[in-house]
Amino acid sequence: MHTVEQTVPATFQVGVFALIRHRGAYLIVRPHQPLLPGGDQGLPGLLLGLSSGQNLVEMNLRRVIREQVKLVVSDLKLIGSHASRGPQDSGADARLNMIFGTEYSAGILAPNADLITAADWIPQRELLETGAYPEWLAAAVREFETTQGVAAPDEPAQPRLRFGRRR
Repeated sequence: MHTVEQTVPATFQVGVFALIRHRGAYLIVRPHQPLLPGGDQGLPGLLLGLSSGQNLVEMNLRRVIREQVKLVVSDLKLIGSHASRGPQDSGADARLNMIFGTEYSAGILAPNADLITAADWIPQRELLETGAYPEWLAAAVREFETTQGVAAPDEPAQPRLRFGRRR
């Protein structure tokens, strides 16, 4: 039996992202290099290598949230995932994106300009408007609210940035 050796190994990446809720709004960021499909808007997060470690995903996601937006979050719960093709320049054929839901705990939103071009709290109702944001994001919000309950905002959040809005 003759087998053909693969000259280029199949590669993949795992993306982990946090959907952070605070007073009925969700934190949306605009990274320099988009890591999630669907446009410039995204969530705080990172792409992981395949090294195994103790609680590698949660530890790295918490670290990146602090580095990207200077916030501390509560327990991370996996609420969604999706597969996508890796960008041409990533060296990966495919990517698995994992989205964790969590609640804001502490900190003042301060995007790190070296990593994020913008960040803002976007009201839940706006994120769920058909066509306003990518479907993976709306699905993550719906799943988080189904499993964790809907948070009543203390005051309605007024978005300052217009991520992906079509008017």
